[in-house]
Amino acid sequence: MIDDPHLDLLESCLQGKPKALEELIQSFQPKVFSLALKFLWNPEDAEDATQEILVKVITNLGGFRKESKLSTWIYKIANNHLINVKKSKMESSQIHFRRIREELHTSQYVEQNQIMSPSELNLESNSNTSNMILHVQVACTYAMLQSLSRKYRMAYILGEVFSISSEEGGYVMEITPDSYRQLLSRARNQLEQFLEKECGLTKSSNPCHCKNRIRYASKAGRIRAYLKLSEQMKQDGRWKEMKPLLPETTKIRKAAEIFRSQPTFLPKKNQLENMKELLNNSFPFSTR
Repeated sequence: MIDDPHLDLLESCLQGKPKALEELIQSFQPKVFSLALKFLWNPEDAEDATQEILVKVITNLGGFRKESKLSTWIYKIANNHLINVKKSKMESSQIHFRRIREELHTSQYVEQNQIMSPSELNLESNSNTSNMILHVQVACTYAMLQSLSRKYRMAYILGEVFSISSEEGGYVMEITPDSYRQLLSRARNQLEQFLEKECGLTKSSNPCHCKNRIRYASKAGRIRAYLKLSEQMKQDGRWKEMKPLLPETTKIRKAAEIFRSQPTFLPKKNQLENMKELLNNSFPFSTR
């Protein structure tokens, strides 16, 4: 029997207990949003997808046959939704590694006479600069994920960021564990090859450094949506302060380490109230 910490919660949900349904949404909303944000890049698209995925989860709970953990089953629903969701403007523009490389080099050229030296940039004392660098790192690395095809992207996020097993990954993506491992390996190789040549986070001697992209990323609107999201989280008291990664000088940092160190973004607003309205007519979700 599968050891699942959410079985009691599942049983309460199936009994139609409103508080259990609320707890289910509260528990899985951050994880689903994190997956959607990394997969789709745009926070607003990720919020819409999160709500749609959670509605599918709640309305299909009765069909869950306990062949996996509840969390794995929810990832499967998320995978099916995200793989088939309409492409965003960014994804439709055919983002690929060559185009990102060209943009990185362009921004480095633009900034080459305005680069801040280590003595000028004190991340410990300049919190605003540190905050901007953090958001540049997020926007840039998430954009790199868009260079992977959807199946490779999903396999990479699940395996390298969420650290699920190949058996779980195969179940989520409805392929064999061996096929999942192959997808993950190819996705990992593509990202590693690009980052090891271009990104200062993997090796300090690489050409692109986040602090040199602040002005460019700000003017191009690359980080606007992430800044808005984090500001809303700060207002709500949900933002956990963290420092950006610094260039690695002693070894080549793996891509997975970069993605795992990103801040945990949450939707601008708790979606529970919206979901109550959507589900009230078809599911015993009211709190009366």
